[in-house]
Amino acid sequence: MHIGKAILLMAGSLRLIWRFRLRSGLILLSALLGVGGVISSISYTAEGRMKVLNRIQRLGTNVLVVTPQLSRNVGGRAKTGTIVTTLVSADYAEILREIPEIEQSSATITTSFLVKAGDLSKSNCIVMGTEPDYARIRHWQTTEGEFYEIPEMRRSARVAVLGSTVRRDLFGSESPIGKRLFINRVPFEVIGVLEERGQGLDATNEDNQVYVPLSTAMRRLANVEYFSAILFAVTRWDRMDETTEAIHQVLSKRHRAPGNLTEDFQIQNQKALIDTEIASSNRLTFLVRWVGLSGLAVSGLGILAICWIAVGERVGEIGIRRALGATKSDIFFQFLFEAVIISILGCFAGLMAGWRGTESIARSVDLPFYFDWTSAELVVGFAMFMNLVFALIPSRRAALLDPILALKSE
Repeated sequence: MHIGKAILLMAGSLRLIWRFRLRSGLILLSALLGVGGVISSISYTAEGRMKVLNRIQRLGTNVLVVTPQLSRNVGGRAKTGTIVTTLVSADYAEILREIPEIEQSSATITTSFLVKAGDLSKSNCIVMGTEPDYARIRHWQTTEGEFYEIPEMRRSARVAVLGSTVRRDLFGSESPIGKRLFINRVPFEVIGVLEERGQGLDATNEDNQVYVPLSTAMRRLANVEYFSAILFAVTRWDRMDETTEAIHQVLSKRHRAPGNLTEDFQIQNQKALIDTEIASSNRLTFLVRWVGLSGLAVSGLGILAICWIAVGERVGEIGIRRALGATKSDIFFQFLFEAVIISILGCFAGLMAGWRGTESIARSVDLPFYFDWTSAELVVGFAMFMNLVFALIPSRRAALLDPILALKSE
């Protein structure tokens, strides 16, 4: 086909696209919805995965958490409603002495008290006693003031660091640094405010808590000698499983459960949590991609159906063109060009719609915005290829029509 003739055919096709605007709009809409829906779905799963991994990152990817749990049974049933006091400072010291892979650590005690500042108060506010390394293990920064350090721990100082929600509820827009806060009627000085973190993986709102030195919480507030949990940061990621087993051996030796009763402690391995989340995310992504491919196939079949019907409606036009000297290849090229140019425009419109859809979804469900360009490019490329294949079928049908029969139908 000569270049001049090809240009004339394309110009004629563009006029026909404008002439049959409804049909052209349906083809464009079909391609747009298919591509836009798939891209939005894939990006949404990527955003969800990123949010979960961000939460795990905040907990620390190389962190082990040891917590006590009930081990004794009464009448064949586990005891409930009893404060667990099995995790003590001797366990903590033994673990630190026996396991060199531990880089940082912090024991914690969790209680709830009435917290008051001026005329405002919060009942049953969670107060956590922690060591200074707690903020470093959790990769948590302060927006005002600073976190307490070893000197405050040693003298059981009455200082407090506030979560962002507590700061807002008790002090409003004013800076709380240096102001007095009462916890269970004990006066504390506010020395810091932590950055906003939101809800953790355990459904706890970490911003709605108050943090005080561990020794202060144990001696001045709760008056206890046991821990609610101990956090350990391991030096190397690949040593997580070995360190978990080492801690298990130390605690098993110290907490010998009689008979066949379960152990009175548990160790949560962040590596196992991350592996589980990644595996589940990969499965979800795989399923979403298959659903997306089905959506693209439906979109392509819609384009095929519209183009097939269009050929039937334009039989007379095809007969006249053939009578005036148009060849089979001219007819084939014209119908193919019409379908392909519209579907290409629809695919790129779908790419833009996918971007806007991803942005809107992230904003409406409070997810970090993430647009997976690699997947988007693959979706657009696959959709264009598939639409081209589907456009070949009605184009071939138009080219193979008998011109005499076509003129008779006119």
